Amino acid sequence: MEQVKKYITRATELTAISVFRLIKEKGFTPQDLLNEEENIKRERLIDQAGVDAMAAALTDIPFILEIVGSEGRKHVHQYGEALPSLMGTFGFGDLKLDMVNDVVEGSKAAKLNSPGAVSVVAVASHKGIMGTPDDIDYMEKLFGPPQLKGRISIRNPVEVNLAEVVDEFRVEPSEISVVVMDRDRNAHIINACLKFGVNLILIKAGDFLPSILSCMDPAEHKKGIHLIMGSGGFEEGVMAVVAAKALGAACEVKGWSPEPKIQSKYQVWSIDDVVSGKLEDCLVSISAITDDNKWLDMQGVRVERQGESEVTTLTVDKTGVKIEKQLHH
Repeated sequence: MEQVKKYITRATELTAISVFRLIKEKGFTPQDLLNEEENIKRERLIDQAGVDAMAAALTDIPFILEIVGSEGRKHVHQYGEALPSLMGTFGFGDLKLDMVNDVVEGSKAAKLNSPGAVSVVAVASHKGIMGTPDDIDYMEKLFGPPQLKGRISIRNPVEVNLAEVVDEFRVEPSEISVVVMDRDRNAHIINACLKFGVNLILIKAGDFLPSILSCMDPAEHKKGIHLIMGSGGFEEGVMAVVAAKALGAACEVKGWSPEPKIQSKYQVWSIDDVVSGKLEDCLVSISAITDDNKWLDMQGVRVERQGESEVTTLTVDKTGVKIEKQLHH
């Protein structure tokens, strides 16, 4: 997998550089006031730059990579049209793997050159990772550190899961951070967290990076105990489950839809239900486009005068989590 890792990280790094250069060229800033049409135009521009860069980076890889899920499709329901996404099969050779990607996770951050935009690829065994169903865009999630594996479940009431965290780590509720997307559909979780007294972190977008943080041992990242609860993007959820499998984290998820008839089709999925492939094939590569000052302390792309670009990439595999910087000409 070392050769696979080299090519996959190169793909997310070159994508991050391409998108960052577009952001700088266009002069996007956090102070920009955008109407709905301008918002869509920018996100489409950013995602297309990411798709083009990643497709180019994967064209001649010495293994076959089949893409089974890519962010962008669900924007049909938000904007009336899908945004550019990377699908298809790339590479050549005997080894075959499957992939889920989000060429620009945090496009809302990217379009304002604000913290939190990354390029992400998750890889697993061929036929060993769940593709995106046609009828749902979202996933109900529960992610926690390895110490909670087998102790928390999406089937449990929120209070029961939080009591397990208190018992396992011997902490006060206020020492537990629970990250939840600020959506009406998550109101029951938000209310339960408030009553229990945890440190509730409501976010408007981007639950992928905190999902990765929540899968890590708190003793390693020194940021305290984090959990993810509630529904968010489907592809982001699948990619986080790959990380959860690699790290032995606590994780259960479930397809989510606002339509009761569709929702009734989906049951709770374990890690192995979502990522049935071999542990040694699990890989997640995350390259920072803009700075991440909140979750994983990843520095965004830095462009030097000589044309060199420095990219920070976090990888997750069976050996753990690594953050490295790489120069590209």
